[in-house]
Amino acid sequence: MNYDVLVEKLMDVYANSSFSEEVVHAKREFFDRAGILDELSGDFEMKMAQFVDWYLFSRPLKSTQYTPLQRALEEGLRSLDEKDRVGLENLHKSIHSLFEFVKVKGEDVYVRDVFTGIKHIIRKSPIVIGFNRDELFEARLIPYGDSFQFSKAFCFHPPPVTKIILKEVKKIKKMPADQIQNAKEALLVRLFKLRYKHEQYKHLDVREIYSPDSKLRI
Repeated sequence: MNYDVLVEKLMDVYANSSFSEEVVHAKREFFDRAGILDELSGDFEMKMAQFVDWYLFSRPLKSTQYTPLQRALEEGLRSLDEKDRVGLENLHKSIHSLFEFVKVKGEDVYVRDVFTGIKHIIRKSPIVIGFNRDELFEARLIPYGDSFQFSKAFCFHPPPVTKIILKEVKKIKKMPADQIQNAKEALLVRLFKLRYKHEQYKHLDVREIYSPDSKLRI
């Protein structure tokens, strides 16, 4: 299953003229967090991947309060064949979380979810470099057989703030079970904003930016 193609199909539907106003508002919301989108910048493709991931999986459409993915599942997207419908279900079951890199073995990447402690294997991953054992990263794992695939969107956090982030994760893990998911997603959003604040304020110690007591407005 090529999930990239399925994601493109979803964007073809939910970024067309019928949803043009939604996309305009969504881009404004997203790039208020992620900073200016510059097509000549080295992080242009990653920012676009992050936007697509957030728009399809996390942001409710104003008209329905469903995300585009949830709406697609509700409607069954008649233009999709059975294989793509199964793909939609797998996208819906994806794991969006913070991970720590464990190891690369051949073409397989091993990561651990810092919220659950569960180790996941991304078999025959096209991405096997760029990971750092001291660096936590936000990613989405999409089920694929007995393994997973990475979505295209990643957000890597600088190694000096790993301990700060893990303290925040520990607080969430102590919450009542029915509060954990919302608190987790809120933390991921906050950390994403802080990552780009770091780009904006490189003259400041990154630990000061990520500190829960930071005086920076986010």
